[in-house]
Amino acid sequence: MKIYLVLTDTNTLFSRTIKLYTRAEYNHASLALDPTLKDIYSFGRKRPRNPFNAGFIQEDLSRDYFLRAQCSIHSCDVTAEQFALIADLIQYYEQTKNMYHYNLLGLITLALKIDFKRNDAFFCSQFVATLLDESTIYDFQKEIHFVTPQDLAALPIFRSVYVGSLYEYLASVQEIPNELLALTEV
Repeated sequence: MKIYLVLTDTNTLFSRTIKLYTRAEYNHASLALDPTLKDIYSFGRKRPRNPFNAGFIQEDLSRDYFLRAQCSIHSCDVTAEQFALIADLIQYYEQTKNMYHYNLLGLITLALKIDFKRNDAFFCSQFVATLLDESTIYDFQKEIHFVTPQDLAALPIFRSVYVGSLYEYLASVQEIPNELLALTEV
């Protein structure tokens, strides 16, 4: 069985702001349970136009900023037990999503290298790292709230699968509705 780490550069204002500090190519991390990326989860914006209304989400990759995004996709082999555990964890977060918030303060303390942990809030890479840790897929050597998307990509458990346009990847693994095709031609 496999899980998929998806790193994206959406080129939104929020993403460009983070990129000014990190200088990293990709600043958003998600975890998918299938290669078509239909079951993909993270902590991010709940409403497309408002990056500050954020929390646990099942990502909607049909949003225009994702269709124009660049990405790096990585796979990881997991046991059936680990896969079941990570699926259960995601279901738990889905059922309790109102208890959790986006950890904007955590992004700031990460940038300042301040050791600050919140139990009820995550930023994207912190959430993915938590899933990997709690499902016994990877034991991090540093505090989870210090894990960045670049740290995740560098983990020895991941193998690079694809780098390029997220739209082109999605078009190669799933059928793209015609109304979404028009969004990418702008």
